[in-house]
Amino acid sequence: MKWERYEKDPLYSQVLTYWYDEWNSISEEVKNGMIGINIVNIRVVLSDLINEYELNQFESDNNRKVYIKLIETLISKKHINFFREELLILKEKLEKKDKNAVYVISKELTSLISKQKFAHVLFDELLMVLKKRLFQKEERLKVKELTREIIVDLVTSGLDAEDTKKILVEAFSSYSKHDEKIYISYKGVPGECVSDEDKIVFIDGLSIQDRLDFFREKLLSDEIEYIFIYPIWGMITLPKISNDTTIFECQLYRPDVVKMLGEDTHLDETFDTSHVEDRKKEVAPKERHEYRSRCNARIIVKANSLNSAKKVAEMKFSNLLNLLNFYYAHEYHEFYWDGQYIGKKVKEEYGSFGTLFRSRDNKQVRRNLSRSNPKVLSVKKYEDVKKVSRIIEELEKREMFYEANTILSVIDLMSQSQWQNDENKLLNYWIAVESLANISKKDGESKFNFVKETISNMYFLWEQFRPLQNLFRITDFYSQSAFERDDKVNIPEEFLQSVGIYESRSEDSIVSLVNFYNRIKELKEYTTKASFLDEIDNTIIFYNDNKEALKQLKEKRDEVKLTVDYIYKCRNQIVHNGYVDKNLVPYLVNFSEAYANSLINRILAVYSEGQFNLQNYFVKEFYEGNLLERKLSNTTHYKFDFQ
Repeated sequence: MKWERYEKDPLYSQVLTYWYDEWNSISEEVKNGMIGINIVNIRVVLSDLINEYELNQFESDNNRKVYIKLIETLISKKHINFFREELLILKEKLEKKDKNAVYVISKELTSLISKQKFAHVLFDELLMVLKKRLFQKEERLKVKELTREIIVDLVTSGLDAEDTKKILVEAFSSYSKHDEKIYISYKGVPGECVSDEDKIVFIDGLSIQDRLDFFREKLLSDEIEYIFIYPIWGMITLPKISNDTTIFECQLYRPDVVKMLGEDTHLDETFDTSHVEDRKKEVAPKERHEYRSRCNARIIVKANSLNSAKKVAEMKFSNLLNLLNFYYAHEYHEFYWDGQYIGKKVKEEYGSFGTLFRSRDNKQVRRNLSRSNPKVLSVKKYEDVKKVSRIIEELEKREMFYEANTILSVIDLMSQSQWQNDENKLLNYWIAVESLANISKKDGESKFNFVKETISNMYFLWEQFRPLQNLFRITDFYSQSAFERDDKVNIPEEFLQSVGIYESRSEDSIVSLVNFYNRIKELKEYTTKASFLDEIDNTIIFYNDNKEALKQLKEKRDEVKLTVDYIYKCRNQIVHNGYVDKNLVPYLVNFSEAYANSLINRILAVYSEGQFNLQNYFVKEFYEGNLLERKLSNTTHYKFDFQ
């Protein structure tokens, strides 16, 4: 973003540019599923409570305790202070196990909150901070907190995470010139500006306040109607159709007979997969049909963005395909989708979209790329897989067949899960965790208790290294070529070389962070970028203030416990009644995968060191967690060991 044009604007300030960067950064975190339990806000909790009553009658006492913890967290948030008393009553009814009252109050609150525009309330509070133009750490923390709350509210209201980032980018977009042509990227130009000259004059005259007003307006945009067309390969439908007949809101039709998008459109509703040069050749009808769809599904969706609409449409289409395959598929016949789709906005003449370059089947694309870009089996990769092979051999020698088979089953399950949908991933990663718990827990201990306590203790211990690792990652990020022109970051080559930044970019590298830790304070001399300086200061405080370090470690442990609780709740919903909020699952999948990976890698590390009593090992690890907590609580300063 080039801010030079706004430097004389009364609203231009460091805190404004800081907010712009944070919006993009947090949007990316949310899109990549890195926000975890923080995605659960008041809308999600109330929806969960209603579904819990309607589907399970609050059978799970653990779920009830999870909701109480979540409400306790939400009550402290300023933007829902208006509903504080209602939430306190709801919490009280949960504590008293008055499930009917919980259900009634949740329904009432949902109705009230559905009328609230929290994103607007939060942005108005944020705007007050921006207008003060102060840039102390307190203001930066406030900006970050409010930005996160706005983005979470947008996502849980149905906006796709990819689109949250675009809102601010579009608000500050402009126009470009290329080969004497004008390209207008700002979408707020009024209709009366017809010529390019008029549009340029309008855009050039926009103040920061104008753009922020446009941004606020776009926070809760109206829903738009979209038409999606998907091919169903392996099926022929009858030419005649009824507009009133749909299956899962999918209308089936014959694309070589009927055109749903109109005759004038350039979009090919037959999804012809033959080579372009072969399409003009005279071929027999049967041969031509092999490359063209003879059954399409038309789906109309209302949503506030194309990405959100696409997710809803694909879910409906997936339900249809599953139903067709359930009834009519067999070993040698499948009804399938190859990834292609086309569509348009219903009320716009120019608003078509779709896939390019024929089929985009992910499995085929993945295999083609793998074939053409093979990975090198390096010495480290070879040793990594050989280590697991040795462990299995040693377990079998010791007649620990159950343990050996469990590890092999978990590896098989997790390796296949990465290409499945989010719900199946969540289920399979939890199955992997429970399978590993079976070979690790003490007799009489429940699997769930072992998973919750063990994984939270592992992350408690790892949290002592996270600030240093995170700062190292950020330093690497700001030292890349994309920031060469950023005069706020000037890290010398000698520093980068010495602390191992360049070495860390090698795929199989293992870098010690001891030297980096010893030179952290020096890093402050090489930047004036506020967000970078904050990270450096936070890291220094963490390693010099045991009280602050212990606070962060405890928060991490509590966060992991709550996340495990919530993942387990979602797992139970999927298994027992088939319901789970599909918008929520993608933000939990990464964490369920991380927990499964953490546990299996810890077990493999223990076995590789010649220790074959996992129960004793995890008792020892709990002791290490307790010992670290005591040392950090002591008045004598504890120095972290990075060796």
